[in-house]
Parts: sequence; C-alpha cells; structure tokens
Amino acid sequence: MNSFSFKDLYEVKVNKISPVDKSNNLTFILLPAIGVPIKKYERLIIGLKDNGYSVVYADYPCCGDNFPQISKSHDYDYSDLLKYFIPNLIKSCDTQNLVLLGHSLGGHLASLYALENNIPIVVIASGNIHYKNWNFVGRAKILSAVILFKSLTKAYGFFPGYKVGFGHREAKSLMNNWCHTVLTGNYDFSGIEVKRSNAKSLFINIKNDNFSPLESTKKLAEMFSSTVFQQIELPSHLKGNRHSIWLKSPDQIIKVIDNTMKKSPI
Repeated sequence: MNSFSFKDLYEVKVNKISPVDKSNNLTFILLPAIGVPIKKYERLIIGLKDNGYSVVYADYPCCGDNFPQISKSHDYDYSDLLKYFIPNLIKSCDTQNLVLLGHSLGGHLASLYALENNIPIVVIASGNIHYKNWNFVGRAKILSAVILFKSLTKAYGFFPGYKVGFGHREAKSLMNNWCHTVLTGNYDFSGIEVKRSNAKSLFINIKNDNFSPLESTKKLAEMFSSTVFQQIELPSHLKGNRHSIWLKSPDQIIKVIDNTMKKSPI
C-alpha cells in the first residue's frame, strides 16, 4: 500500500492489485461513487484481476479508510479531485496503458479528466445529472433533492448524507458542484473546457437505474466521439437500487468491460 498527500493536507491510501499473468499490461484506475467506500468494490476489483487486469484504487480524501473525516473544516471540490487526486493515482501505475473506470461521481470525474488529457475511460451507472435528463417524476425528485441537500449542507458545513440515504459525510464544495450541475447541466466549476473528445470511452447504462437514467448517460457520452455504449439489464435475483446493487454481482459488467477491451485494445 502506498499513499500520497492530497493538497498537502490529507493522506490518501492507495492500493494496487495485479494478476500473476500481466500480459494484458492494462491498469484500471477505479473512481468510486459518492459515499461508497472502496471496500464495496472488492468483487469488481477481484473480478478484473482474475481477467488479467491490474487495478489501482483508493477512497476519496477524508472518506472510507482516509482520515480525518469530512467536516466543515475539511473540504474540497471536483476541481481539487481532478488536479490532486486522479493525477496521484496515475503516478501509482507502472504502465502507460491505463483506463479510468468511474462509477456515478467517478464517471463524472473520469469524463472531465479525459476531456483534457485524452485518456481512455469506462463509465458505469453515471451521466449528466441535469434535471432535464429525467422524466417528469424524476425531475421533481432530483430538484427536491437539491433543495434538501443545499439546506443540509448549509446547516452542517458539510453534507450529512447518512441522514437521507445518499452518501455518508460528503464535502460541502463537492456537493455544491453536484447541485450546480443538476440545475444547469454544465461543469463550469471544474476548470475543464467541455469540448468533444476523441478519447476512447465505454459507457455502461443499467436499465431502470433511477439515479442514472438512459438519457442522462447518453448526455454525458455525447462529449466523446469514439464511444461504445451498452445498456444492460441486471438479473432479477439482484434486488435493490440498480445504481449500486450490481456491486454485489459484477460479473455481467466485468464481461462487458473485458469484451470491449479485447475488441478495441487501448
């Protein structure tokens, strides 16, 4: 296990796992969802390793196994993660052949980073979260969520996601960025120029994922000209929120990733 100092303030622990046979010579850098500790991705990580891939993975700063915990005194935003989190994970790779693999928030970050750095990405259950990318009922729910999230964040100085079942303890500025995109559909706060990129990309949408509906995923994928787009339906025995329940049985998603990497090598 290695570590780095995020913004010269917070230690971030970095893990890496590699297969015995490294003939693929490809490393995935895993970027998790909001409030999902990296240990929840164990089956995905092991599955990728068993298919011949290395994986570099870490909790976000002040989250999971990283301390101190998020509070009103410990804060960061999307731009900080793009400048100081992802580049340090890349430095942990021992190959130039790497892919950013992002789930939900991680998909936003992977996409924005790829726009400026032309790095291949895999995006799972993620999309442009502009309220217009939901149906009428979905729009009402996500706009209501913004009102609630902003109120809680203002009151606590951080976002207490554990109170509403969305994330855990999340950074104030990060959540303000998230709410901004819901309302506007843009990422002006990131400092990244949003322009169509030819970076290789795989977008995986999960049918009936109410947190990342099809139109939302398509909108995010529009930023890339060289895109493989797949929608999958999870098996019926997986009960619960489609957005994250796939982590309990990720074989279907691993198969899509592996097939895509073999058909279109990085």
